[in-house]
Amino acid sequence: MLTRIDPRLLACVGMLALALSTAALADDAAPALVEACTAPCIAYEASAELQNDWVFAADPGFLKSDAVEPTLTIDMLLAPMDHLRLVTSVITESVADPRPGEDAIFEGVGTYLAEFYATVQAHPVAIRVGKFDTIFSLASEVAPGINATDLVSDFDADERIGAEVVLGFGGLGMEHALAATAFTTDRSFFSDSLFTSRGRTRLSNGGAGNTEGLSSLSLVLDGCSGAEPIDCYMEGDFGYRFGLRHQRAGAPAGEDDEEGLNQGDEIAYLAAATAGLEFDEMTFRLLGEAAYLRHFDGGPDDALVLTGSAAIEVEPLTYVATYTRQFNLVDGGPDTRKHLADFEVIYEPDDSERSGGTAWKLAAAYKLARDADEETAHAFSLRAVFDLGGSVETGTP
Repeated sequence: MLTRIDPRLLACVGMLALALSTAALADDAAPALVEACTAPCIAYEASAELQNDWVFAADPGFLKSDAVEPTLTIDMLLAPMDHLRLVTSVITESVADPRPGEDAIFEGVGTYLAEFYATVQAHPVAIRVGKFDTIFSLASEVAPGINATDLVSDFDADERIGAEVVLGFGGLGMEHALAATAFTTDRSFFSDSLFTSRGRTRLSNGGAGNTEGLSSLSLVLDGCSGAEPIDCYMEGDFGYRFGLRHQRAGAPAGEDDEEGLNQGDEIAYLAAATAGLEFDEMTFRLLGEAAYLRHFDGGPDDALVLTGSAAIEVEPLTYVATYTRQFNLVDGGPDTRKHLADFEVIYEPDDSERSGGTAWKLAAAYKLARDADEETAHAFSLRAVFDLGGSVETGTP
């Protein structure tokens, strides 16, 4: 099994490691970028990933494939003053999926602007305006692993243009954050990609939230005991999230949606909880989430998505098991289901083994996936991640 994957994977990992190690020698900045950046300053983070997905068994058999894909993410932060941050995120990755059953090595790679926004912080309120990924699924945001978020990410509202207000407050022995967002789908030329075009998003593409004006709204309440809500999964004792989202239906996107009669505004409800337990040198992290989406993606059908995840951390290894089941409640037809079972091990060295502003980790995973058409795939995945970061203060010494 490994003889099929290792030669290409090791060669690519070697090249990435050499490139990032060279960059690290030229810059020994600290990796904690935002925290270390005192205005006025500029901070950056670069993350290079290489992933090999090998579908070694499938039903039907033609779905078997082997794909090697890179991902390069560059985040930049400019802080001209204490309460103002300008953030941009540029991603290079495979933007055109190969056809089912096709092998692929570094194919369909394109570069696009994932986020570009400004934040204003006036404690306890923060305001964000621009293009960004909206907050909703907690599992999609924090669940560790290579494949754990494959299904829950389907109902994310990413790459939206809008405005968000976050209010932090304390109560009942916990820290809370309430986020309200108004947004629409990005249809600017930034929705396309360079090198390989993924196609510019237009109103005619339809889908939930793809409408004129800021016609979609979300309200998300997070809470955490033992840490700030944003760090709750990794550092908190107990956390929760409740979410409500309304996305106006866009133009009919299919031949069956004549005159939009079968379209409907998507209304999504979400409840999630996390827990962290420590025993001797082991840390247990649990996550559970349930989401119900009325008129999923602005179509006629509803969906119920249930996710459970358990992780055991025994440094430097983390073992993760995740299961997601999606119930598709089909309008006028038989209901269908999707399944995803994912088992992973992640190796991440502690701080003492890191050099300068670099960090790295390796992960291996087995995934069993079954889609709504009862097609089944067994996949083995490997991922190598290298991170590099730093900051430069631009003020007068």
